[in-house]
Amino acid sequence: MYKLPTQPQLLTKILEDSVKLFIFVMPKILPLVLADVVLSYLFHLVMPDLNSLEYTVIITTMMDSFIYAFLYMLITLVLHTAIFYRIGAMINQFDMGNLEALSQGIKKLGPIFLATGFYTFLVGMGLMAFVIPGAILAISLRFFTPLILFEDATAIDSLQRSHKLVWDNWLRTAIILSIPLSFTMFIGLTFSGLVEELFTTTFAKEQVELLMQLTYLTIDKLLTPFFYAIILLQYYDLKRRTQTPDSGNKYFIA
Repeated sequence: MYKLPTQPQLLTKILEDSVKLFIFVMPKILPLVLADVVLSYLFHLVMPDLNSLEYTVIITTMMDSFIYAFLYMLITLVLHTAIFYRIGAMINQFDMGNLEALSQGIKKLGPIFLATGFYTFLVGMGLMAFVIPGAILAISLRFFTPLILFEDATAIDSLQRSHKLVWDNWLRTAIILSIPLSFTMFIGLTFSGLVEELFTTTFAKEQVELLMQLTYLTIDKLLTPFFYAIILLQYYDLKRRTQTPDSGNKYFIA
């Protein structure tokens, strides 16, 4: 079982612990992750390719598919919340089964759904305005999930508290959160390129593109728990820093 440190940690230490935590939890949450992969496959295969349609047809198709997209979003939120919750539970020494984690995901679906909606709206508005405000909010508001799951914060309160928690350590947080995202993108593009090289002479162009998309999707889903592990360890590190305000520079880098 993972044990949280009592002092703020170096960036390199948080990354190292995140890898260890990911390796430790992955076998336990694998059924949830695979369910997320399969669900994404089904949604991806069922939904029409909007890029090949005219504008009026796209609008009609989106309206017809809205209920399915909405259900997919809700189920995905429950699965991701369950994954996040179980990783956090193991960090806090009270592990549970996947069914209980799913139950918690369903119970917290309301505030998670609202907070996700507000988060997406605020970040989107910031990106459309001047880009930089959106990038700032994307990092500073990202810790609403652990606040809702482990501190019973409301949707609005979780976003406000997340921003306050991150603000004095925004750059450090941005660096550490960008690492798993960049790693996932690199691995996903590498394997997608490999699939293209292997099957470009065997299958039609559309089939190869579909295989590439599914490959990238699989990599992204399998590495999502790694991103969540980093979010959680950084979250608890930020909380320790608020209790030790003079530790910012000392623990910034290795």
